This record gives sequence, C-alpha cells and structure tokens, in this order.
Amino acid sequence: MNRRVAFPFLTLSDSAVEASAWEISLDGAEWSAAGEFLPHWDSASDIRVRRTLRLNLELAASDLGIPADRLAAVASVRIGTGQGRLPRQVLSRTRRELRSGDTSWEFEKTIEGRQLSMVLDLQTEFLLANAPSEASALSPVHPGDRLWSENIRVRLEGEEPRFPIETVDLAQMLGGGIAGAAPWHLHWSPGDWTRDFHGAVRLYLNAKSGETLQRIEDEDPVTIQFLLGDVMSQICERFLADPEAETMMDAAEPGSLGAQAATWLRKAWPGKDASFIRSVLESRPGAFRSTMLALAEPGVPE
Repeated sequence: MNRRVAFPFLTLSDSAVEASAWEISLDGAEWSAAGEFLPHWDSASDIRVRRTLRLNLELAASDLGIPADRLAAVASVRIGTGQGRLPRQVLSRTRRELRSGDTSWEFEKTIEGRQLSMVLDLQTEFLLANAPSEASALSPVHPGDRLWSENIRVRLEGEEPRFPIETVDLAQMLGGGIAGAAPWHLHWSPGDWTRDFHGAVRLYLNAKSGETLQRIEDEDPVTIQFLLGDVMSQICERFLADPEAETMMDAAEPGSLGAQAATWLRKAWPGKDASFIRSVLESRPGAFRSTMLALAEPGVPE
C-alpha cells in the first residue's frame, strides 16, 4: 500500500490483506503473471485478468481498532486504460463485501480489446463497508474510508510517457519565497526537446499541502485535472515558443519531450499546425489555457 500520505485514521497493514499476484490471459491463452509490458497485444485481442483476495479478519480488526464481529469491509477492483500516470478512462468497477465467514474473493474479468488503449490499469482497494457500532478513537468510521490500496499498470503498446512524482518540502527545495507555498512544482528545463520525456520532467508535490495530497491520493477528478492541465500548459507553451516548433511537430522522436508536447497539441487542436496554435496562445491565452485544461479532464478518450 502507498504510505506516502498520512491518513487521519488507522489503515490495514499489508499482512492483513492476502492478495495473489495479478495473472493475465491473452485471447484464452495460458495464464501468466502480469508484468510491466504485455507483448503481442492488439485491439482485436481480448484480455482476461484474475487474482484472489482475502482479508485476515483478526489482523484487520487489530489494525483498525474495530472488533472482528463489528468489522465489514468492501474489496474493490477498478479497471482503467489510457495513456498517462492515471487511467484516462475507467472501464469497470467491481465490489464485493467481505465479513466474518466470507472473507475471500476470486476476482476474474474479461476486457474487450477494442476498449483498451496503451495501458491496462488495475487498482485494488479495501474500503470500510459501514460505520462500526464499536471502535477506537482512531478507527475509520465512515463508509467508503480507504483502508488499503494497490495499483499496477501493464503497458500494452509503445512507450508510455510518464514522469516521476515525489513529495517534498517545497519551501526548503525552492529556497524561500511564496513559491514554497504552492501545492506542486514541475521541475523541467525547456529547450532540449529530444530528451526522453520520463527523464526530462519531475513533479514535486508539496508535503505541507496536506489537503491537496489527500485529494491526489484519492484521485479527486478536479484536482487531477488542474494538476495535469498545469503540466500540459507549461510544456506546450514553451514548446510553441521554440522557433523550430513547426518542424518538431512532425519530426520529434517518439517518447521524447517534444513528441509528447506535439501529441497534446494535436489532440487539443486537431488538424492545426504549430503556427495556428501559437497564434491562439499569443492572442487568446485564456482560450489556450481553457483548452489545455479541458484536455486534462480524467476520462477524456485518447
């Protein structure tokens, strides 16, 4: 489970959750362990995924400060797809309540190939099913409180342009000034558009912005949209300022910083060249930012 965000209530330890490794079958072939990349996939190939989940009720009760006979949890599996660090499209959400006498779930599902794009995102969560009638002062008490989570991403095609994310004290990192109070900071250097996107960009989240961190951890759609919109706008605006933008729109190496900027711009203004988009940025900067923000909306198809 990701422990970088401090929850305001007790959560499950990894030992309380018994989760088998994800397995994948491509077009009915033999099951294999899910890795970082699934070879031989195309949009005509269906994928079947499975795993077994079990909640150790005694350990869970101890972790959460809730008596075992008062504890009910919900196991949840979300399947998503699309390029980026977060799924651009959620394909399914499946839940099952676990309680005393029924603490296991053998999850299995088929995803049609035509629904998939670039990445298969598999998120598993354990949530509180209902408010316990007896609990400690630090126990979770609201239905839906997240008790445990795990997320894996299986790349289906090409190279997925992702960037590292870290949590830091921005005031200390940026050396004072009001910038240290920002909820996040995108660290990158414009100019070398041939650099690998993953190595050229790093996002720092402000450790002192607790509410923002919690919203990002909870994948709040509006917060994620603002964050991604800011990242996309910064990079695309500087890309258009480069005198060679017109050439790079067509010649940027796949997986590079320039190629990613060009991809975003083409999706925002289909069929338009760099000169046209630059004119929008220069004459109507508000419209440019609004377009990039709309493009960053979670769930917008690739």
